[in-house]
Amino acid sequence: MATRVFDAPFGPLILTASELGVSEIWFGRTPRVDVSDNSDAALASLDEAQRQLSEYFDGRRTTFDVPLDRRSRKGFRGEVLDALETVPFGTTVTYGELAANAGRPNAARAVGSTMATNPIAIIVPCHRVLPSGGGVGQFGGGVAAKEWLLRREGCLD
Repeated sequence: MATRVFDAPFGPLILTASELGVSEIWFGRTPRVDVSDNSDAALASLDEAQRQLSEYFDGRRTTFDVPLDRRSRKGFRGEVLDALETVPFGTTVTYGELAANAGRPNAARAVGSTMATNPIAIIVPCHRVLPSGGGVGQFGGGVAAKEWLLRREGCLD
């Protein structure tokens, strides 16, 4: 895996990529994996992710097409993350709606667990998932970062 720190408007992100594409985007400054792969393909994926995230944060991008390493997606978790990628910019869904979109309408709580462990934050937009009872809910990068992202997409005043 290759890695780098990227300074987002709300704090640092760790970008990690393999030869297949971006594998992780985490909040903070400490990589979660061994970062010994500095292959040209992994570094190119990091460059592209950084460029697209910069454009998104600057208001010049609403979709991402950076290559992703989806090898960790399996079973229900993979189904939820696949459904999550279909939630468009500027749109929110509840945990229950996302569960239904993934074909498991009674699994809203399990969807919450999947959102908490989404390995590719922002590009795989877990910030667009909200609790049905109101508010913005939890977020790995903190509530302030989630609110910033939702404002950026016009989902919050």
